[in-house]
Amino acid sequence: MDLWSITACLAVSTLCYAALSTMVLNLPADIYPTHSVASVSGMSGTGAGIGTIVATYLTGVVADRYSFAPILVVASLVPPVAALAVLALVRNTPTSRDLLNQI
Repeated sequence: MDLWSITACLAVSTLCYAALSTMVLNLPADIYPTHSVASVSGMSGTGAGIGTIVATYLTGVVADRYSFAPILVVASLVPPVAALAVLALVRNTPTSRDLLNQI
């Protein structure tokens, strides 16, 4: 791969990461009722913390056994795949509150 290809891949991955972080931070407020948003945000923060611990450990294991190449490939593929998954799986369906407001 030449420098321009690597730069383009990093640019796309960074764009997807920024879009994904914005979507994930706002997702609880968009999906859950008002009284549940804080609890859901706390649980997602806990999951992110645990995921960070596991990813840090696995990064060391993979780097010791192989190299940093698989780590960079996975790190560059996760944001676009996750952003596409959120866009494909989260639907904007009317809630009971929306239906009551239409009446």
